[in-house]
Amino acid sequence: MGLFEIANDHLSEVRDRHTMMLATAGELPESQIASIAPERRLKWMVEELNGRTHQDGFTIPLQGADSTMIDLVKGEIEGHSILKISAGSEFERNIPIPAALSNIQAKVEHGVLSLNW
Repeated sequence: MGLFEIANDHLSEVRDRHTMMLATAGELPESQIASIAPERRLKWMVEELNGRTHQDGFTIPLQGADSTMIDLVKGEIEGHSILKISAGSEFERNIPIPAALSNIQAKVEHGVLSLNW
């Protein structure tokens, strides 16, 4: 692998990380995120919460939370499906989700929120 190829891979990675940071900081409007990286939006948001995505959902740590504190509301912002996750009064996030979901199941075990669809 030549020096140019290494530099090119690094540049792509830097651009990707920069776009991710702008997205998670709310600096990019939802419509622009969808056109830039629709397949990455959910992954980025979950990773920023120290979670993991999987084929039919994701898991995020919510240490100190139990199932009675968790509130999930499926909605839409600017034409994009979102899942609003609230845990008590301290934590609230709008997570982008696939539009066609009708059944979302959630459980909290050992301080980890698992969502499946």
